[in-house]
Amino acid sequence: MKKDKQLKERKKSLKVAIVALIVLIVGFGTWLIIRVCTMDVKLEQAVSFELPKFASLANLYELGYGDYAVAIDGEVVTNDNEPSDEKIVRPTASTAKMILGLAVMEAKPFNVGEQGEMITIGPEYYGRYAYYVANGGSSTRVWLGEEISEYDALISVFLASSNNMADTLAMWVFGSLESYHDYASKMLERMRISHTTIGPDASGFSAETTSTAEDLAQIGYLVKQNPVLAEIVATKSSTVPVAGLLENTNKLLGQNGINGIKTGWIGDASGYCLVSSYSEGSHDITVALLGAPSREASFDDSLAIVNKMQDLVKDEQVAKIGDEVGYYDSWWTGKIAIRATEGLKVVGWEEAEQTTTLEMDGRNGTLKIQIGTQEYTIAVVADDYAEVPTLGEKIAHAFGWSKLREEASAEQDSAKTEVEPTKADEAEAAEEESRNEIKETNTATDLAPVTNVPSTNCTIKYGYLMLINPNFTVTTDFIDARRSELVSVSSLYGIKEGNAYNGDNLLDAEAAVHLNEMVKAYEAEYPGHTFETRSCYRARGTTCGRLCAATGTSDHHTGLTCDLLDPAYGTALDTDTYSQHIDWQWLYNNSYKYGFIDRFPAEWAGGPMSEPLNVDENGSTGLFETWHYRYVGVGPATEIATGKYNNGNYDSLEHYLKARGLVTNLKAGTCE
Repeated sequence: MKKDKQLKERKKSLKVAIVALIVLIVGFGTWLIIRVCTMDVKLEQAVSFELPKFASLANLYELGYGDYAVAIDGEVVTNDNEPSDEKIVRPTASTAKMILGLAVMEAKPFNVGEQGEMITIGPEYYGRYAYYVANGGSSTRVWLGEEISEYDALISVFLASSNNMADTLAMWVFGSLESYHDYASKMLERMRISHTTIGPDASGFSAETTSTAEDLAQIGYLVKQNPVLAEIVATKSSTVPVAGLLENTNKLLGQNGINGIKTGWIGDASGYCLVSSYSEGSHDITVALLGAPSREASFDDSLAIVNKMQDLVKDEQVAKIGDEVGYYDSWWTGKIAIRATEGLKVVGWEEAEQTTTLEMDGRNGTLKIQIGTQEYTIAVVADDYAEVPTLGEKIAHAFGWSKLREEASAEQDSAKTEVEPTKADEAEAAEEESRNEIKETNTATDLAPVTNVPSTNCTIKYGYLMLINPNFTVTTDFIDARRSELVSVSSLYGIKEGNAYNGDNLLDAEAAVHLNEMVKAYEAEYPGHTFETRSCYRARGTTCGRLCAATGTSDHHTGLTCDLLDPAYGTALDTDTYSQHIDWQWLYNNSYKYGFIDRFPAEWAGGPMSEPLNVDENGSTGLFETWHYRYVGVGPATEIATGKYNNGNYDSLEHYLKARGLVTNLKAGTCE
């Protein structure tokens, strides 16, 4: 009996235990389900990208008379009226012709390379010529019955500041000066140019045409956005019917990168006016100056303002491919880096409103940066991405195991921090890096071989820095074998070869990639324009005098060189036309960003081209060619263009190699 009783009690206890266990399991399961279902699974994102501190443009320049304004891409960034920002209205004089140019190209547009419609000089148009001659206004000679193209008329207006041709264009396009007044006024209103008044003429000869420096800086920017007008204001001289050779009145053209725009003076106490422009990267910067006491003062002070801007405002690289610009964060993923998939350069100034926004859609997204009115956007991607945690991760988090993982990860980060190099280590590493060869930041690797073709030229081993000239020669076997290693930039990228009389449109594959990038950048900055080559690789040299290199001595044998030009500015390879070639000026200022250098800059020519060839021990190249661009890689190109080994002045490849100790004797053709 006693045993039966004990057995019953055990069964009862077991039942109680089982019930308790079931209740516990059900309770725990219920808690776990509720915990998992109500768990915060939000994936946080944050921006870690920061813009650099830009220079202040407040009180940029002390003018002492009149006033000025500076605009970047049409946005006024500083003026001479600070801090009041008062808009001072003055007569525009001939800078009013910028407004005429915009109106004409809006009403009767034509493309770069075209002449537009023809204008016949009738009595009414001739009457405007007679009027300005009688009243002392600038004019260009015309004849009754003469025909002049719309393009040549605009040339007369912008280069010679022709008042009669300005009025002629206005009457020809709009029917009368009164109709032009109405059209131009409404056009300015549409463009939100609000402090400019159009007078009774189109030339600005009347003091009733008034504006502010701020408005004129914005109008100048708009002129630069029209390809035809941009080409015209960058032209130093041109010949038109009857009037003949016309010289541009803007004597700053070509100085310090200045590429336009318009002078002005009407002979009264209102003073001289000048609107100037230059480019910084893909940005147009315009300077408008009013009320100068003399023409020389308008030139000198405008140039000084441009110099100040060029010192303070740069096209700065603020993000490179792979840079972290933000991150995702959650308890189940930890911090996930979001990185740039493309580089970004910006122009900025301290006073500009600056915002940065990260917009993600899953793993991919964009980083949007606003500086003033300019908006930049680059694509970004997360290193890894998990939108929601798995069931296992949720359960682990419910028990606090994810917290333990976070603590372990933090300990690992702490350990990494402890072994990070000290400042002394970093300084030593930086010094060591400066002693060693330059490490290329782009796809090129400095000094890595780029050809398997054997040669007795000791610089061939330096890859993109190889030197071929009269002292460092190669054989025809090398030249012919090198050809097989090259690609066609026409076939791959559609870059046209124009008049390849002594070469082929062939280039090293990596150099071709960067050439295409450079051409695209130029096309983006100058819509409607492009570069074409005038021979890249050459299998044989020539014997036409100093400007030609004999077989075995030509830089074209490297497969890294192209002669480049924009045919819109002329098709002749002539250094005397440099001032009218915006394309060559752009290359000189920008090519290093894509790994190319001006291979034969004027300062390293070793004397006038009329003298015997001089490739000397100091680094003279013996040549001056404004069209000849050579790929060396972004790192070396930057150092050559910025004069790292030449006191901040543009270097020659010869001098650069010797300064780095890679070449021991430039005359004897020997290396380290």
